[in-house]
Amino acid sequence: MKILNLHGFMGEADNKNYKALCGIFPAEDIISPKLNYMETSPEKLLDQLSDIVDTDDFIFVGQSLGGWYADKLSRKFKRPCILTNPCNYPHKLELITSSGIPADFVEQYGKMSSFDENERAYTLCSDADTILPDNYADCVKLSRMVKRVHGSHSTIENIGEHISEMLTEIQNDNLLLFLGRGSAFADEHNSAFFVEDNELVLIDCPATSYQKVKKMNWEQYDNIYILITHTHGDHSGGVGTMLQYFWFASYMKKKVTIVAPSEEVKEDLLLLLMRIEGCDQEWFNIVTADELNKKWFIAAIPTTHVKPLEGRCFGYHLNIHGNNVVYTGDTATLEPFRPLLKSGSFLYTEASFYKSEVHLYLKDMLAELVGLSDSGVNIYLMHLDNEEKLKEIIDGSTIRFAML
Repeated sequence: MKILNLHGFMGEADNKNYKALCGIFPAEDIISPKLNYMETSPEKLLDQLSDIVDTDDFIFVGQSLGGWYADKLSRKFKRPCILTNPCNYPHKLELITSSGIPADFVEQYGKMSSFDENERAYTLCSDADTILPDNYADCVKLSRMVKRVHGSHSTIENIGEHISEMLTEIQNDNLLLFLGRGSAFADEHNSAFFVEDNELVLIDCPATSYQKVKKMNWEQYDNIYILITHTHGDHSGGVGTMLQYFWFASYMKKKVTIVAPSEEVKEDLLLLLMRIEGCDQEWFNIVTADELNKKWFIAAIPTTHVKPLEGRCFGYHLNIHGNNVVYTGDTATLEPFRPLLKSGSFLYTEASFYKSEVHLYLKDMLAELVGLSDSGVNIYLMHLDNEEKLKEIIDGSTIRFAML
C-alpha cells in the first residue's frame, strides 16, 4: 500500500499528517510532494498527481485544499481517501480567492467541486476550525464517514490516533468488495470478491461481474474460485462466459474452480454450463462446498429464498484474513445465520425496500440489525433494490452499504 499525502493551501510537504503517517507506514511508502497551488491550475495539478498513481493500492490523504484534491483522486481511481478539514469548495473561501490566485483557477475549482457523496471518503472535522467554521455539514453530505475531533483547522489533536482509526475503518469496509450490489432488476447485479493467499475468490457471477473482472489483473492470481449461492440468472448468469474467458484469454493456462453449495446445485450448474452454455469440462473444475478445503472457507449455509429453488439456496460462512464473515446470499430470513454472529463478525446481508416473501424487508429487520451492530457486528447491506430509499432508512445508524 502507498500513501499520497497532500498538504493545504499554505502548507508544507512535511505537514502534521505526513509526520503522523510516518509513524504508521514506512517512509518509502509515503509520497508527500510540495504543491504549487498559486501557479498550477486545478486541472493540471490533478493530472500531475494522477501520474504519480502507479498502482491500484493507493490511499489518498489530504489536508484542507489538499483534501479537495484527495477527494478527486479518490473518485477517479476508486480508492479510499482520508480528509482532514477538507476545503470542499475552494472557490467560496476568501483566503483562497483573495490570495492573488488566477481567476480562471477559481472558476475551475467552482466547476470541478463535488456535490454528491464519495463512498470512499473518511473525514476528520475539527470542532474549533475558524477557517472553515461551517464545514461539518458539507463533509457529512460528501463523505462516507465523518468524525468530529478536537483541534483547529491545521492542528488536530492526536492526529495519528485518528488516522489509525480511519485506516481501520477503511480496512473493515474493504474486507469484501463488491462488483455490484443491486438486486435482479438493477444495472449491476450483486457479486463480491476477496483475495486470500494470492487466490481470487468471487461470490456469485452475473454477467455484469464478468465485464468488470476481465479488466482486473486476474492473471496474477494462482487460483480463481467462484462460490455460487443459487442459480438465478442475476447470480450465476455470467459463469459460463467467465470460465471461457479465463481459459482462452490465458492461452489455456487458467482454470476456474466453481464451488457449488450442494450436490444438487452442482448438478444444476453442470446442466447449465455443459448442456446449455456449451462449455467443455476441460475448461473448469467444479467441487461441492463439502469437498473444498481452504482456510478461507468454513461452510455453505442453507437458507430459504424462492419455492422453485427450495433446498437450493445458500449463504456462506467464511474466514477472510482471519475475520468471521457471514454472507447471506438471497434469503427471506436471517434465522440460519444468527448463531454464526458474534462481536467483531462481518455480516453481509441482503436488504429490500419493497416488501416480498422472498427477500429481507429492511423496515422489519432494522431493529434487529441495529441491535447486532450495537453488539459489535459489522453490518453491510447488499442486493439493494432502491439505494436512495434504503439509505434514508439506515441514516444515523452504523449500518452501511457494501463497498463497491
